[in-house]
Amino acid sequence: MSLSRLAKNKYLIGALLLVFNLILISVQIPLGSKQTLLEKLFFTAFSPVQKAAVSAFNYVTQGWHNIRSLKEAQRENQELKKQIFFLNQEKELLLEKLRLSLDQLELEKNFQSLDASILPARIIGLDTANYFRSAVIDRGSDDGVTKNLAVCDRFGRLVGKTAEPISGHTAKVILITSEESGVAVISASDRLPGILSGDGQGKCLVKYVMTSSPGGVVGDELLTSGYDQIFPPGLKVGRIAWITSQAGLFKKIVVKPYFNFQELGLVAVLRTGQALKR
Repeated sequence: MSLSRLAKNKYLIGALLLVFNLILISVQIPLGSKQTLLEKLFFTAFSPVQKAAVSAFNYVTQGWHNIRSLKEAQRENQELKKQIFFLNQEKELLLEKLRLSLDQLELEKNFQSLDASILPARIIGLDTANYFRSAVIDRGSDDGVTKNLAVCDRFGRLVGKTAEPISGHTAKVILITSEESGVAVISASDRLPGILSGDGQGKCLVKYVMTSSPGGVVGDELLTSGYDQIFPPGLKVGRIAWITSQAGLFKKIVVKPYFNFQELGLVAVLRTGQALKR
């Protein structure tokens, strides 16, 4: 190798070393900023990838947060539904208590004119074979209930009388619509007497009224007469619905009783046989 050629190679190698050294210096020294040139190049090259990664991470994080929020909302919704259910149940119980209290106040007011000891009771059952036959009240011998006590609705209208069986806390009531019942009644206008019994279908019949008797008018009110010594006189029973004169000794007088099965939640047991004050 000639000396001139060797000298040229030395210059070339020196130039390459100088360029490499400058590159190293540019990496080490910031160019008027906090980032080096290499860092700038690296950041510029990978910035889209970084943005995509950050966006994906944020999307996954937000999705997970939304799922957790949805589950929490569902749990709170179920809890609110339970609270609403129990609040509605409590409201219904309070309304029922209020209704019963108002009914009892009305009962006491309606019986102020009755010179008798009254015992409030509630109907807790009806004869499943025939609703018009009998009922069961929540009062019994422990409350002073005995056989053949008059039972009225809260308006003072006759419902029936107590009958056996009578337990400590319950008693049977024979309704005036039962065929087994028998009540001495009298018409309010002409004082026509008779014995009222049920037909087993929601109506009552006045028996033993002579065909020749002039008394008895459709629409006339019937009251207890007290002649049977079971029901105190003056209790409202019902109104005469129609009268037919049959071939025989007695008229057929059909009576629609006053009491309503839908209003039999609260009744009054009359523990004495005193008459109504007129």
